[in-house]
Amino acid sequence: MQKTKGFTLIELLVVIAIIGILSGLIIVSMSGAQNAAKDARIKSAMDQFRSTAEIFKLNNNNSYGSTVGQADCTSVATSIITTGTDGAALCADIQSQGTGTLRINITSTAWCVQKALPGGQSWCVDSTGAVGCINGVGGCTSSLITGCVISDNTCQ
Repeated sequence: MQKTKGFTLIELLVVIAIIGILSGLIIVSMSGAQNAAKDARIKSAMDQFRSTAEIFKLNNNNSYGSTVGQADCTSVATSIITTGTDGAALCADIQSQGTGTLRINITSTAWCVQKALPGGQSWCVDSTGAVGCINGVGGCTSSLITGCVISDNTCQ
C-alpha cells in the first residue's frame, strides 16, 4: 500500500474551524475599540470647543453670544456655533460621531455642551472648565438640558 502525502479532510476542517473561532473573537473585540475611538474623538472635539468658545468671547466684546437654550448644531443664533465659525465645524463633527444629539446651552456669560458617548456614558464640558463623565448613561440632571444646570450652565 502506497501512502500519499497531504492533509486529510478532517484535519482541514479542524483548522478552518479554529480560524473561524479566532476571527469571531477578534471581530467582537474590535467593535469595542471602534466605540472607544469615537468616544475619544468626541472628548477631544469637546475640549477644542472650549478653546474656540474663549476665542469667540474675546472677539465679541467678552460675550459668548445670544442666548441659545437647548440647542443643537443647527442653531442660527449669533453665538459660538454661528454658521461658518470653528464652533459650528466642531459641533458638526461631534454630532456626526455616534448617536444622540449634542446638547448646547449658551448665554452671553456661560455655556455648556453635553453628548451621549457611543461607549455608554454622557460627557459634559462647560465654560467654568468642568469636564467629565456624568453619572453613566443619561445621568445628567437638569430640566433644560441633560448635563447642564439652567441657573449657571455648568456640568453636574
